[in-house]
Amino acid sequence: MKYAWILIIALGLLVSGCAGKDVWDPYSSGHEFNSILAEKNVSADDFAKEIDSAIKTAGYNSERAELIFLLARIKEDKGMMSFAYDFFQKAAEDSEINKEKALLFETIASIEDTAYNHLRAAEALRRAKDNYRAMIEFKIAAGLKNAWKYDINGISNDIAFSRAFTGISLGNTRIELAKDDILVTQADGVKRDYKTLNLKSPYSEQVLDSNEGKIVDGLKVIGLKQITASGTLAKEMDGKWYASNEEDVFMFEVPVSVIEQPTTRFIKSDIAIIADTKGMATIERQAIDNKATAVMAGCDSLGDVKAAKYLADKGVKVICSSDRMLSMLIGMKSGIVSSDFKIEGDKAVFGDRALEISRYEPVVVMDYAGRDDNLLGYSTPARYFGELEKRGAKMAYFIAEVDDAGQMDKVLKKAKEKKASVIAVRVYNEEDYNELKVWLEQNAGRKAVLFDSETSEFGYRIARELRSQTFFGEINPVVS
Repeated sequence: MKYAWILIIALGLLVSGCAGKDVWDPYSSGHEFNSILAEKNVSADDFAKEIDSAIKTAGYNSERAELIFLLARIKEDKGMMSFAYDFFQKAAEDSEINKEKALLFETIASIEDTAYNHLRAAEALRRAKDNYRAMIEFKIAAGLKNAWKYDINGISNDIAFSRAFTGISLGNTRIELAKDDILVTQADGVKRDYKTLNLKSPYSEQVLDSNEGKIVDGLKVIGLKQITASGTLAKEMDGKWYASNEEDVFMFEVPVSVIEQPTTRFIKSDIAIIADTKGMATIERQAIDNKATAVMAGCDSLGDVKAAKYLADKGVKVICSSDRMLSMLIGMKSGIVSSDFKIEGDKAVFGDRALEISRYEPVVVMDYAGRDDNLLGYSTPARYFGELEKRGAKMAYFIAEVDDAGQMDKVLKKAKEKKASVIAVRVYNEEDYNELKVWLEQNAGRKAVLFDSETSEFGYRIARELRSQTFFGEINPVVS
């Protein structure tokens, strides 16, 4: 087999000129990569200056390559991709990690679509023991079609609670992590963040001091093994993108917003390589391949939730670092949490902090009425209580709408009007944190159920400062 691959690569040299060098990054056309500009509220020129400055101080060829790649995408400059190509080549020569080399060679093939480059990617993937991906690259080089398998059924949840209930208990689910656990996480927010130009290799030792990285860093004390999933393959079908399970069945829908991250590579118009994995859908296969006992990623889409349930059903401990769509699983008895953690001896414990709410106790619930997609996490509390109601557990809750970040005062005003001592909120920024902290500290009987808050610096902080007064959205509520 070894000699067969050598022969294949040799043949590839003969056909290496099948695509002209004037066509760089050919399959990215039609994709919008500039949503980051609105999120950062900067112009393309200003962001380009930030990237250019970062390139000058970058320490490794791989980091320079990623930054130039990002700059080319932001400036929509295909010619600049030739410089990224050169640095990716150097990075591939430097790397001694098979999985990293595979990602780099796939990247090179996405920038310059030649048979030779795809064959090099195939050989690198073979060495990384990903034979399925290797065969895809080989077939691309040979001009052969690949047979794709799909299972795109959605989640069906017909759980119904008794309408004669007297109350619910949230926060009973407990997940423990210990030294012998293998934790697989997404790359975005753990190892890399293209928004802040942290683009070192996902296989580096770097862990960010914010977002999911802060959680991973806090878990280091127990000595578990953490693996970052990167380079997930996604396939487009009928306008939607899917990631596969470990049996190469494409079944977990990936949001277009993840596909159109400016660091995503396209090796064909309908085949993408997600370097900055984001969401449970993008890490499922690598979790199983790496024999993960635990996973941590966002649960913000239906595909993420489907992947979370799939992993939990296999006995994997599932931690949703964000939980926008997790309420879709309410009542389905899965080992999934979306809470903060505490260290107990040599273990990290997620969840296990119960809150009893009677049926007729007033609860003020935050909802989002704005138009900024980056702030949709503010709608998570209302989504959760809406799902409870849909399943028969209608609480005495009242909606407090916000239309921008930092409007916790609107929730607290409603709580005063309704004489509520329990609220359900998201803590996203310093204004949210300050308002909520004052409200909780004024009365020890006040409680806040936190949603989509753990990856925020301020949500992370308040969950630990006021642990006895903060709780989390429980997908396994106990209905009395």
